Amino acid sequence: MVFRPRFAATLVSPVPQRDPQQVCRLVLDSFPEAPCLPSLTSSMRMFLEGMPCLIVNSERKKLLFDRSGEREDELVEFYERILADDVDHFAISEKWAVGAYALLRELERAAPSELKVVHIHLPGPVTLAPSANDENGAPAYYDEVLREIVVKTLAMKARWLENLVRQTLPGIMTLVEYGEPALVVHTSAVGSGSREDIIKALDAVLEVVQGIAGIHCCANVEWSMLMETSADCINFDSTEYADRVALYSDELKRFLARGGMLAWGCVPVFDDKIAKESVDSLVERLERGMQLMVDKGVDRALLAEASWVTPCCATASMSPAMAERAFAYTSEISRRMRTRYFG
Repeated sequence: MVFRPRFAATLVSPVPQRDPQQVCRLVLDSFPEAPCLPSLTSSMRMFLEGMPCLIVNSERKKLLFDRSGEREDELVEFYERILADDVDHFAISEKWAVGAYALLRELERAAPSELKVVHIHLPGPVTLAPSANDENGAPAYYDEVLREIVVKTLAMKARWLENLVRQTLPGIMTLVEYGEPALVVHTSAVGSGSREDIIKALDAVLEVVQGIAGIHCCANVEWSMLMETSADCINFDSTEYADRVALYSDELKRFLARGGMLAWGCVPVFDDKIAKESVDSLVERLERGMQLMVDKGVDRALLAEASWVTPCCATASMSPAMAERAFAYTSEISRRMRTRYFG
């Protein structure tokens, strides 16, 4: 990718605040260069519109695929829409994405002069598919047809969101990031997902992205696997796993050499943890994480060019006041690291 973040700051959606205008102000004040389209809820409903044969049980917070004969027409229509490349069929209603629509309207009205990238965050297929079950109660991820439905729906959602950003803000780059916390379940010693199937599912959603394509994982996984996908950016929890990522130094060097980027999730997203930290302590920890990689032969200058700064995960579980602190810390860490490395 041509874009070099140089410790640009962004956040991970969703957020705990519920007032769209307040959220827009907070996001743009802290992340004017690369704001993320905020979600005011942790619900995944905005990514389910257009997905066939799906039953949503809101009370039990369950998703179920129903492929009975009476719903066969939905499956047929789904594949017809895919074959026709009908991206608009997978549009996201404002009802489910109030924060995203509000931010885009604000950016269209008065974009910050620093604006370069709009960050779009979606659930990844390896995380979304297991959250739904087939007719027999088994996770949909293990059914090839259902997994394909999830993958194709997310790919279309990403394309639609990128189109919306480009129509609203011509010339502004997009960063499309898929959240994959469930990867740890499939890649652990007792996991049941094959490496090939995981890479195939990730590449299917990454390769449709026209801007920067990223994966966010706040758990410890086999990081070399993510570096082998077509991802341009890997967003990881560096407060916990910088040493683990550094273990894959050879793969990391190849990843950075091909233009890959690391997003350092260096700001805690738990109230009790962030209360014990300061910008100074977090900058020091980030530097230690970078040094681990440099000690393994990673070029420091290249690493600095390729680095983003983010909270380590979404701030939705934080109190609004502590989430604001996380935003402010992320922004200030970005400023200090840029000053230190780029003057």
